[in-house]
Amino acid sequence: MKNLDPFFHPNSILIIGVSRKTETFSYTILKNLLEIFYRGKIFILNPNADEILGVKSYHSLEELPEIPELAVIVLSKNVASLFEKLAKFGVKNIVIESELRLDTEKANLIAQLNKISLEYDVAYMGPSMIGIINFVNNFTTSIIPVRQYLMQKHRKIKKGVSFIAQSGGLAGAMGWWAPSQDIPISKVIHLGYGFDIDDADVLDYFMEDESTQIILLFLREITDRIIEAVKMISPIKPVLFFYVGKDFSREKQLNHAGGMMVSNYIELFEFAKIFLWCPEPKGPDLGIVGPSSGAIYIIIKEMRKQGLSIAKLTNKNKQTILDKVGGSTCNLGNPVDYWPPDRFVGTKICGIYNTSSHALLQDDSVDGLILALEFFVEIEFDFNIFENIKESYPNKPIITVLIQAERDGSKRVIKTASDLKIPVFENEVERAVRGYKLLYDWHSKIKKRK
Repeated sequence: MKNLDPFFHPNSILIIGVSRKTETFSYTILKNLLEIFYRGKIFILNPNADEILGVKSYHSLEELPEIPELAVIVLSKNVASLFEKLAKFGVKNIVIESELRLDTEKANLIAQLNKISLEYDVAYMGPSMIGIINFVNNFTTSIIPVRQYLMQKHRKIKKGVSFIAQSGGLAGAMGWWAPSQDIPISKVIHLGYGFDIDDADVLDYFMEDESTQIILLFLREITDRIIEAVKMISPIKPVLFFYVGKDFSREKQLNHAGGMMVSNYIELFEFAKIFLWCPEPKGPDLGIVGPSSGAIYIIIKEMRKQGLSIAKLTNKNKQTILDKVGGSTCNLGNPVDYWPPDRFVGTKICGIYNTSSHALLQDDSVDGLILALEFFVEIEFDFNIFENIKESYPNKPIITVLIQAERDGSKRVIKTASDLKIPVFENEVERAVRGYKLLYDWHSKIKKRK
């Protein structure tokens, strides 16, 4: 396996040709590193400047006080010549973020870069690369702005999602995207062409990376090397992918290799929440709590499609629900439909969810719980009740769906649920069910292999 630590977590970095112009990519890389308080050494090279953003600018490689662990080329001219100069100087790891537009230019450059790389034992990424964002170790080479407050937030995580995107814009957007539920992100990369280090090499690196718990892939092309890498990784770490190419036979091969295909791009991250925050489901039988037969039927319809079942309760737990909840609950006790409640009061509604959730989760037949919430601000639903419920049943997944909930109430629930690490799906009932099924399927495959 190639050592990619110098690319994701270098002790020092050299940026070639940093411009004073604020709209340039080279300026943005430097600005990002300063704003996120990168702790390594920063060297910049510009023969026409003495300093930029308070950082001393060197006029030539020979002036540098040491050989940097990583160098970044962003200039579009003389890429091969710059690459060779860095190699001769002793730089062993180089990122090329220069954009290539012509096929003839690309073909010539491949030959030159590979020859120099072999001669001087240099590893490189790119060209046409947007860069790397390493949230855990507080480092980036992104040519797109990265927000300091997001970097600081994700630095606190121990394990999270790592994302490989064959799209620069989608990778770079991770530097500013703030979804409604904070998803702990470890590392993000867009490799561009990947003439030397490719996506499969990064997959191998993520397999060993302790801060990477789940791997997400946005793919335009599926290579043999990607398929083989996923085959190795999938028994160890979940790999979710979304493919936008036309070769459906390749898509099937990747799926067969253990990659888990999602229906649309955003599901990469929505399902990641389930894999990050939910324990292993022991079976396909679910408990359901909701205030509406309509919402419950939507859940059940998707459950049928996914091969999931409604858990059959013991007489004791069934009677607890029938006696204490009432409403329209079916005579089997599950699903729990508490409409109509006798009062629209927060404590009353919380009591219903508390009683129902305990009765369902303590039943051995229930493998997981799906909560449907339809409420308005006046109910003042306190989602904190699930802190105790989750602690009482740590081995059973709890997934929440908000259906047409009023905005202020939704924000309150989402914030609390995020603190409790309970995944929430807004108006995406079917997605919540599919996510549970994907989690169940992955763990079932792991058991079979063992």
